[in-house]
Amino acid sequence: MTFHVRLLTPHVTPRPQKLRELAGLDAVLPVTFSHVGLREGPASIESAFDDALAAPGVVAAALEAEAEGADAVIIDCMGDPGLDAAREAVNIPVLGPGEASMHAAAMLGHSFSVVTILDRVAPILRNHARIYGVAEKLASIRAIDVPVLEIEDNEQAIRRALLDEARKAIRHDKADVIVLGCTGFLGLSRELSDSLKSEGLPAPVVNPLRTTAMMALALLGAGLSHSAIAYPPPRAKPIRGFSLPEVTKS
Repeated sequence: MTFHVRLLTPHVTPRPQKLRELAGLDAVLPVTFSHVGLREGPASIESAFDDALAAPGVVAAALEAEAEGADAVIIDCMGDPGLDAAREAVNIPVLGPGEASMHAAAMLGHSFSVVTILDRVAPILRNHARIYGVAEKLASIRAIDVPVLEIEDNEQAIRRALLDEARKAIRHDKADVIVLGCTGFLGLSRELSDSLKSEGLPAPVVNPLRTTAMMALALLGAGLSHSAIAYPPPRAKPIRGFSLPEVTKS
């Protein structure tokens, strides 16, 4: 059986290159990936305000993915916008890279640090670590002071900044593991890991999209999805101003 995993980018800026981050997985695992963005919403996710704007579109896209035969959905953002709401709306697993990456990092060391885009997202990530039950292992959140939409403007500068903050997280914050705190940091995890290792800092670097994809496949392979006790389907009621596919969660 081949599983179909839908990658959902929760904003309106086209990011067709995101599927390249999952390249090769379909060659060794029974999976195909598809990718969609939102038709309405913010240009990027950098705040709780952006999360709220994206959430209705995330739920609608998750419902569409399930209706189109997808077996799982990955919300392509470390902020996990609309995650709980989407889980309530569909039967298939819905995963967020923020939650998946933090749990993976918590298993790989005694402490981990997240290296992300802007200081303003640190409270969101810190609160998520508390909600996800891994706050005690969060050593620090460090930022490189680059907005999402500027990540591709100077890749060499991004690499240098990520490496510098990762060094500080390991040496000063005592992190055992580094989590890349934006799914827009494409193709950098292996290079960053190799650079750290060459400097005597052999910390694993968690690639959020690939890690979340593998977790999705593990759940699908085990025949597991989220508990309907934890994420009960929404009660039927009128909704004004939003066009959502009908919720038919069993």
